[in-house]
Parts: sequence; structure tokens; C-alpha cells
Amino acid sequence: MKKCLSILLLLVLLCGWMPTASAAGTAGRGTVFFYDETARRYQEAVTTDLVSLTLDGSPLVPEGAPALIQYLGADGRTLVPVRTVAEALGATVSWVPENRQVLLLRGENVIVLTLGSATAVVDGTAMELPGGVAAGVVKWEGRESTMVPLRFVSEQLGAAVDWDNATFTAGLSTASVPEPEPSPTPGPEPTPAPPAREDRGFVTGVVSDPDMQTVSIRTDHMPDYRVLDLGDRVAVDVLGAVLTSGELNMVTIPVDNDLILSVRYYQHEDDLGYGYPHTVRVVLDLTRGVSYSRNLTVTAGSGGIHISAFPAGEGENFVPSTPIDPNKSTVVIDPGHGGERTGAVYPDAWGNDVLEKDLSLSMSLKLRDLLLAAGYNVVMTREDDRDVDLYRRADIANAVEADLFVSVHCNASGTVPEFQGIYTYHHPESQRGARLAEAIQLPLCQLTGAIDRGIKDADFVVLRETEMCAVLVETGFMSNAEELAKLCDSGYQSQVAQGIAEGVVRYLNGLRGR
Repeated sequence: MKKCLSILLLLVLLCGWMPTASAAGTAGRGTVFFYDETARRYQEAVTTDLVSLTLDGSPLVPEGAPALIQYLGADGRTLVPVRTVAEALGATVSWVPENRQVLLLRGENVIVLTLGSATAVVDGTAMELPGGVAAGVVKWEGRESTMVPLRFVSEQLGAAVDWDNATFTAGLSTASVPEPEPSPTPGPEPTPAPPAREDRGFVTGVVSDPDMQTVSIRTDHMPDYRVLDLGDRVAVDVLGAVLTSGELNMVTIPVDNDLILSVRYYQHEDDLGYGYPHTVRVVLDLTRGVSYSRNLTVTAGSGGIHISAFPAGEGENFVPSTPIDPNKSTVVIDPGHGGERTGAVYPDAWGNDVLEKDLSLSMSLKLRDLLLAAGYNVVMTREDDRDVDLYRRADIANAVEADLFVSVHCNASGTVPEFQGIYTYHHPESQRGARLAEAIQLPLCQLTGAIDRGIKDADFVVLRETEMCAVLVETGFMSNAEELAKLCDSGYQSQVAQGIAEGVVRYLNGLRGR
């Protein structure tokens, strides 16, 4: 009797441990954690079937997690690491962290998969994923991988998928599939469904500001938008928006930006899958090595969307040519423009082109000499004709822990040549900057006799990124022939330098303590 019970127990154990042919193939099984996008956490570990992959008959081996089955009830779908399949089929992969989206790009084709969503967008058309199995993140042996549905992605990228149930192998084939013969009696064209929502408002303009290093998408409403990271370019989709210009073709605007090569925008109708009648897409082409995640920020307000470009800090190791005396105040002087960035260009009385970069440098060197004679440390962002990135100018000032930052420029008006006068700018959020601007503006206008245009605030990079009190002085209008003649005169330049120096001294000797 005991012998029979022992044999029966052995049979039970053997039956319990042996996998069935329909449950697993030669690829085996493994333990994996699926990430729950709704709960924002990993689920309990599950043991599932692994899948072998081949591409045109050759093994295709993922570097991270293996291909595997995700079961939803009795049904299962094969998930694969996105880069393994997409790159093998000639597509590039981008990640949009704000929207939890994976973008697959090949030529003009774009596939957008949102983690946790059973709907994909293929070339602007929404498509339901087979079986409702969405793209998602899994943790395999302590490492995270983004997984996508194998058959859907492969077929959208032009590959056929065969399944061998005996070995649990998915075979991808890139051989061309003949186009189906057209029906001899085609039916009527289906009536497209109307957009789910109404338009929200207008895009009134797209502008680039070189001083702020920003691109602004101006709207007449609080915009709803999506950002698509496309690797060497970034697309910003303004949902439910119509161009006030009525332009239907692509528009390209000029940019003077260290990180953005060009900006173009165009009007879309309901072809991007957002459910609005119209969408305006703005595309920013980035310089080599620049990326959305490292170098751009996108913010929105009631007046539109603002994209700011910023490089990695370069000024930490800056060493001034003259050692800084810790017992003296330090002033950084920033001659505007330089190198290929000439600034404004206007002809003098003899027809010779005058460059803003030359005027700003000449006045800045005179200002340097005055402040050095007054006993201050002086650091120049440039002392010759070279191009210095706007952010590096701020980095230099921050690196030397300056007390003040003064940027020297000339102004211009392309529409009102009669306009003259001096402005001094400070950052909108800096009360110290406003006080320094007031301290400089008064003596500068008194000594030069120029029209006092007052102080203004602006979000210029050199005012926003500097950690100390900072101003930008517009010393006069090159577009006005009379004022240009003065700006070219060495004696007048000395008066400008003296006026700025007087304001700096007044501020450092008392106004700073208010």
C-alpha cells in the first residue's frame, strides 16, 4: 500500500512541474515585473513565457529584456524591446518623457505609442492596438526596458511576422509583400467622422528672439500643446489652433540662435489624431549635439508657448586675465555681439558700414579703463572681435562671483529712423537690477545730452542667467544718422563710458544698500 502511494505521489509531482506544449516553447520562461502606468508602480512579479526572435532567418537577440508574452486573461500578446525591433527595421527611436510616449521614425513615417494606452497614432491616424495590449515598461533581472507589441510595430514598419508555436519563435520577414488587387467594384468612400472637439483659438505669430534665445508661439488663448522629441528636431503641436495669417504652406522664419538652426511651421487640419479640426505644428531644427531633454525648456501661458534654448555651463573654469582682489568689488563688462554676430549694421555719412559689435567693444574698453582707475576689479566677457555665446557670458560672470554685470549695446529701429535715445534694461524679477538701471540712466543721459527713454525690463539671457545685479544699456540708435555719427565719435564714446561708470560707482557706494 505504501509503495502504491509513493508511486502516485511521484506521478502527481511530475504532472505539476511539467509545462504543457501550449504554454511554453524552447525559449523557456522567466520572471518579470510589469509597470502599471495608472498606479505609477510595478505590479507583483509574474512568470511568463519567453519568445525567440529571428529576422529574415537570422537570430535577433535583444540586449536588455527578452521578447516575452503578456497574458490578459486567456489571450496573450508578444512584447519586444522597442529598440531591438525598430532599429532592426530601419527606424529610429525617441522618447518623450512629459507624455510618456515612444516615437518610431522612419523617413516621413511617425508611429507614436503612449505607455499604458491601447491607442497608437500612425502618421497622424489613431489606431487601436490588437487585443488592447499597450506599450509599457518591464523590469527584467533588475533592468528596465520599454516594450512594444511585436506584430503591430513590425507590420507598421513593413515586416511580416510568422509564429512557430512549437518553439515559441516569432519570425520577422522584410521581403516585400505584393499589393492587393483593387476591387473591381469599389464601394462608396466612407464619410469621415467629424472632429471630437472645437478649435480653441488662433496662433497669431511665431517669432525668434536672439537676445532671449527663445522661440515664442504667440496665441490669443491659453494653448493646449504637445511636444514631440524627434531627435535632431523638436515638434510643438498647438492643438485646436488656426494661423491668423491663413497661410497653408510651410513658413520658415529666420533665427539667430546658438542651438536652433531653423524654425518652420505649418497648418494642419484634423490629420494628427488629436480630435481637433486644426492643429499648428512648429518644428525646431537643432544643431548637432543638442537635444530636447538636455537643452530646451517649453513653457506655456495665456499669451502662448515659449521655447528656451540653453547650452551646458561653460564658465565654471573661467580664469580672468587679471587676478581678482577679494577686497574690491568686481564688475563684469559685456560688449554686445562679436565675431560673426555683428549686431546692427548701418552706413555712416561716407557710406561705410558701421557694425554694432565694434561700437560696443570700443565703449566697453573705455568703461573698463575708467572702472580700473576707480579701483574696481574688471572682467571682460570679450576684449577683441570674437563670438561669445550669451549663456557663456553669464557663466563667466557667475564664475567670478561678480557684484555687477553691465552689457553694452547699440539700438536700432528699422521703421522709425527719426527715433533717438538711451534705454537701460533690467530683468523683470530683479529689484536690484532696477535700482542699478536707475543709477546708470540718469548720469548717462546727463553727460551725453541724449534723449532719456527711461528704464525697461526684459527677459534677456544675460539678465536672466546672471546671479548678480545685471543691466543692459542701449546707448543709442544706429538707425538714426545723427545719433550714429555721435556713437562713432571717440569723444562721445568716452562720455557714454563716463556716464555708465558714474552710475556703477553711485550704486556700489550707496544705492546698493537701499
